[in-house]
Amino acid sequence: MNRELLDNVLEWVVPDREQCRKAAADFAAKHPGLTPEELARKAIGSAQGWAAAAGGATGAAANPLVMVPAALADMAAVLRIEGVMAGTVAALLEPQSLDDPRIFQADVVTVIFPGAVSQALRQLGVRWGQQITQELIRKYFTERLLKSVAALTSKYLFVHVTEKALVTKTVPLVGAGIGAGWNYLELKAVGNRAIRYYQQKGIGPRTRAGKAERVKKVASRVVKWRKGPGRLP
Repeated sequence: MNRELLDNVLEWVVPDREQCRKAAADFAAKHPGLTPEELARKAIGSAQGWAAAAGGATGAAANPLVMVPAALADMAAVLRIEGVMAGTVAALLEPQSLDDPRIFQADVVTVIFPGAVSQALRQLGVRWGQQITQELIRKYFTERLLKSVAALTSKYLFVHVTEKALVTKTVPLVGAGIGAGWNYLELKAVGNRAIRYYQQKGIGPRTRAGKAERVKKVASRVVKWRKGPGRLP
C-alpha cells in the first residue's frame, strides 16, 4: 500500500463521486435547515475528528524502526479523508461539478495539492496571478498538467512523510498528541480551502510562514492536551 500510494497518489486521493454525493445527502438529512456552507463546515468538522484519530493512533508508535511506516500509514489515511471531505464539500456547494469526472478530479487535486498545481502551471508556462481560481484550473487542467502534478506531489509527500515521522513518531504519547493536532489543523486548512474554491474564490499555495504557524499551533495544543483531560478537540 505504501509504495502504491507514492506511485498512484492522485488515484488514491480522488474519491468516488457517488460516495461524496451520499455523504452530502446524509449531512443535509441530519442537519435540516442549515445552509450549504454550514453543512460543508459540518463535513469538515467530522473529517477533522477522523484525521485526528488517525494521527493519534499512528503517532503512538514511537519505535524508530516503525516511525516511517507509521507516518506513511498516517499520510495514506489523511489523504483519503481529505479527498472525501473535498468531494463532499463539492457535492454540497457545487453538486453539478461531480457530473464530469475530469472536472471533479481537477478540483479535488487542486484543493489538496495547490502548491504542486501552481508549480506545474508555472512549468507549463501558464501565466496567472497569486491565487489559483476555479476558472483557471478548468481552463488549463490537461492530462499533461496532471502528470506534472503527480510527479511533483510524489516528491512533496516523500519530504512530508520524513519530516512528520521525525516530529510526531519519535516520542511516546507526545507523538500521539502532535500527530492528532497536526492532522486536525491540516484538515481545517484543506477544508477552508475547499469552501473558498467552490465559492469561486481564489486559493493560494501553502507558504513556509503558514506552515510554521501551523506547527506552532500544534505545539500549543499538545501542551494543553498533556495538562488537560487527555483529549484534543
